[in-house]
Amino acid sequence: MMVVSVQGQINPLRVLAIGDSMTEEYAFELTFSAPDSEPTNANTRSWTELFRLFRPAQASLGSWESTGGAYLDLRNAGHRLNFGIPGFSTTNWYNLLTNNPGDDPLGPFYSITKEKLEDEVWAAQAVVILVGANDLKQEYNDIFNDTEAPGFFDGILERLNYIYAWANNSRGPDARPKIVVCTLPDVGATPQISGTYNDPAKKATTRAKIAAFNQEIIAWAAGRNFPPAVARIDLLTDRVFDQVPFHVNGTVFTLSGSGENPPTQVFCKDGFHASTVAQAYIANEIIKALNTATGRSIPVFTDREILKNLLGLEPDQPYLDWIAAAGLAASPMDADPEGDGLPNLVEYLLGTAPGSFDRPFTGSFAPGSTLSWTPDAAGLRFGDLIPEESADLAIWTPVPAARITTDADGRVAVAPAAGGTKSFVRLKAQAK
Repeated sequence: MMVVSVQGQINPLRVLAIGDSMTEEYAFELTFSAPDSEPTNANTRSWTELFRLFRPAQASLGSWESTGGAYLDLRNAGHRLNFGIPGFSTTNWYNLLTNNPGDDPLGPFYSITKEKLEDEVWAAQAVVILVGANDLKQEYNDIFNDTEAPGFFDGILERLNYIYAWANNSRGPDARPKIVVCTLPDVGATPQISGTYNDPAKKATTRAKIAAFNQEIIAWAAGRNFPPAVARIDLLTDRVFDQVPFHVNGTVFTLSGSGENPPTQVFCKDGFHASTVAQAYIANEIIKALNTATGRSIPVFTDREILKNLLGLEPDQPYLDWIAAAGLAASPMDADPEGDGLPNLVEYLLGTAPGSFDRPFTGSFAPGSTLSWTPDAAGLRFGDLIPEESADLAIWTPVPAARITTDADGRVAVAPAAGGTKSFVRLKAQAK
C-alpha cells in the first residue's frame, strides 16, 4: 500500500542498505574521505549521504546518528537504516546472516548486528544490496593472472543469492520489501589497482571476466520468483576505463592524485574509493533501480546538478574558459560578435574562432547533395549540435537520423528529403 502524508504528498521511500565502505557514510571514513589539510572533516560524500543531503523528500535511510559507536554493533554511526560495514565481503555478510563468525575478530559483533538488522528491516520499504567489491579486491591478483580458484565467481553469486533471499524473506511473504541488487564495480579501474596491474592483455581478459560475471548477476536476478531490480554500478567503472579523459559536460576530471580530495577527482585520495562525483553516478543507478522496483519517480542527479550543487563547480566553466581565451570574456553564448551568423556556442562546438568570420559548412542542402561540417570533439563534451530543417524558415523540425551520417573523422553530413522539395537547414546548439 502506498503511504501518503496528510498533505497528499508521497512520503520519502524508506531504504535499508546492506553494503561495505562504499555505502557507509564517508563522514566516518576520514582516512580517505577527508583532505590532508583538514583530516577530521570529510569533503567527499557517499551515495547514502547524497540521498540525505539532496533527495530527503524522496528517499530516506532513517534518522541520523552522529556519535561514533552509538549503535553498539558493527556500524559506526550515521543513518539508522544503513548497514554499510567497511571491509565486508559477501563472505562476511553470509557469515553474519548465518551466525557463523568463525575466527573473524569481529565475530562477537555479528549476532548483535544481525539482531539490529532484523529489527530495522521492518521499517524499510526497499533494501539495497551493494556488496562484492571487496571480494574482487581481495582476489584481484589471481583474477588478473587467471589463477583464481575454480568456482570463485560462482561462490560470490551463491552468497549474493543468500543475502537477497534473506532480505526477500525477512518480513514474511505478505510484507516483502522491494529489493535492489547492484552489479560489482570493476575495481581494476581504480588507480590503486590499475597502477600495479596494467598489462594490456591481462587487463582486457580481467575486464571481460568481470563483465561476464555482472551479466550473470543480471540473468540470475531475472530468474528469481521475486526478481530484484538491478543497479548497474559496473557502468561507472566501464566509463572510467573507456572515457578518456573522464569528464562531465566538458569539465575534465583526474582519476586521483591529490591528498586534498579536490572535487575534480573521480576517486578519493586513497585511489580506491569513489569520490563524490563517482558516488553521484552510483546514486543514479540505485535511484533508477529503486524507481523500477517501487514505481516511484525519484529524480536522478543531472550532470549540471552534480557539477553545481554536489561539487560546487561552475557548469559552464569549459565555455567560460574558451571564450576568455579568445579575448571575449564578457560575450555570452548567444552573442555573435563578428556577425558571421554563428553564435558563440555554435563556434565553440564547431571549433571555429569567435571574433573572426568563419564558413564551417561545405556542400549544399539540395536534392542529390549534402551539407557537412566537422564539430570539435572537445566542444561536443559541453553541448550538442542538432541539425534542424524547414520548408518555410518558420517551422523547424529535427532532421531524421536516417539522413544524418558521421564519418570516422567526425565529419557530419545531412541530406535533404527525397522528392526535390525546397528546404533549409540550420544547426541548433545547446549546452548539456
